[in-house]
Amino acid sequence: MGNVAYYRLPYSDVYVRIETDRKAQIVRSMEELADRSGFLIMPFAITDDCPAVLIAADRVTTEAVVAKEDKRISSNETSQSATHEYETDFKAFHDAIRAGRFAKLVLSRKKEITRTVTCDAEQFFFRACRMYPRLMVMLFHTEQTGTWLVASPEILIEGEREAYHTVALAGTMPYSEGYADWSDKNKREQHIVDQYIENVLRRYCSGIVKDGPVSMRAGDLMHLRTDFRFTLKSDARLPMLVAALHPTPAVCGLPKQEAYDFIMQSENCERRYYSGFAGPYQLNDETHLYVSLRCAELRHDTAVLYAGGGIMPDSCCKSEWQETEQKMQTMHSVLL
Repeated sequence: MGNVAYYRLPYSDVYVRIETDRKAQIVRSMEELADRSGFLIMPFAITDDCPAVLIAADRVTTEAVVAKEDKRISSNETSQSATHEYETDFKAFHDAIRAGRFAKLVLSRKKEITRTVTCDAEQFFFRACRMYPRLMVMLFHTEQTGTWLVASPEILIEGEREAYHTVALAGTMPYSEGYADWSDKNKREQHIVDQYIENVLRRYCSGIVKDGPVSMRAGDLMHLRTDFRFTLKSDARLPMLVAALHPTPAVCGLPKQEAYDFIMQSENCERRYYSGFAGPYQLNDETHLYVSLRCAELRHDTAVLYAGGGIMPDSCCKSEWQETEQKMQTMHSVLL
């Protein structure tokens, strides 16, 4: 693959392919994007080994999602999931929460799976589109990032010109029909994200309309979701708002900077592009940036799955581990 990105918006029956023969452009900060457009790929934390990049939209094609025969792969799987490492991280995060240092922290982990059959990345993209019509599905490859497949339920920001939309998304439970009986832990976790996003929006936006929280289905899981619609103030610019929102408490914690620093120092999982964000940025005046959740880094004969969960005072290590397993299943079902 060259420098290319595919994306399929939720509920859409078409996908967009963006590609360039040039190198992907390194982005050092959101401020550099004031007058640029393309497919933007942002990591959780920008480093020399994990830069933010922009794929220039030199060629843009829109086509119907292909209804190819879905050839299920017969493969063996090996899992390298460091349970002990996660337990160690959980204790450090939970102790910090219970000591009152943070209102919330998000703990991540990864798992490498080995396949006996290598499948074309494009086939995985179309399979994810068919399996998850409600989610934003993305596949991107650059020499700096490698190849990633994403099926995300979480909007960071989307819209056009001055009218935009974002969500507060938190809380997780298995999907079931009918009434969703959310635990107090999930409700508190979602409220933290909700309040943080509303406070950020009030600094940069006007005409804010809030709707929720409501239960949202994402594959075999459910989340609590609050929608915000708004316009940018006359003295605000989109890069300023994106920089202020990322990373939200849904993937980081609160207080934001202190939580970010704690994660960078204490978490054993190198997140890379997991819990960053990606999507078309200012293409024909439209932006669709989604948090890179439910994602996998695709390698020659392996894939690395990533997942995380919010740690609160009443969190339980076993339950949090199981939640990450459920989240990884979203991408696991596509790949194997």
